[in-house]
Amino acid sequence: MPPVPAFLSARAMRWLNLAVAVWAALWIGLAAFTAYEVNALRTLSDTVVRAGAATESAGKALQAVGSVPLVGGRVGGLGSQAVAAGRSAERSGASSRRTIDRLAVLLGLAIALVPTVPLLSLYLPLQLAWRRDRRAVARAVAMWDGEPGLEEFLAERALAHLPYQEVRKLADGRTDAFEAREALASAELHRLGLDR
Repeated sequence: MPPVPAFLSARAMRWLNLAVAVWAALWIGLAAFTAYEVNALRTLSDTVVRAGAATESAGKALQAVGSVPLVGGRVGGLGSQAVAAGRSAERSGASSRRTIDRLAVLLGLAIALVPTVPLLSLYLPLQLAWRRDRRAVARAVAMWDGEPGLEEFLAERALAHLPYQEVRKLADGRTDAFEAREALASAELHRLGLDR
């Protein structure tokens, strides 16, 4: 695994974790709200279905009047048209309701996943690599704490990743190379959020 995440401190990783969690929560919340609002359009479909049923009932009533002599023929034709229009409205309303249900789900998923998946595809490998690196250092400290080779390794990591001002502050007043190396090694462990 490449040592890319070694430059990140434990504090930086905590802030990164928080930022990713907030980002994902915001987009998932927006997705849920959008899906809810789109789903509210179902009431329009329900209204169309009810209006269609009422129109169909009125048409059937007109068809019943169609058997009355003199006016019945014309009224019966209007009744048949009303029944056909009512059934068509009911089918349309039911179809639009299913479409709205699918649209609410698809739109919610798109809003949640499109901005979140790319971020997670970058974040998760970084997080895993950082944890692996931190665990490797923790195991090394558990096994070889106090060995000069480990102290040198940790001091070199500190020199590579700590800001110059911090390295200079650690070296101030230390004339012994061993003391400076030990201070740098401790600073590297602190940077990773580890104790001896």
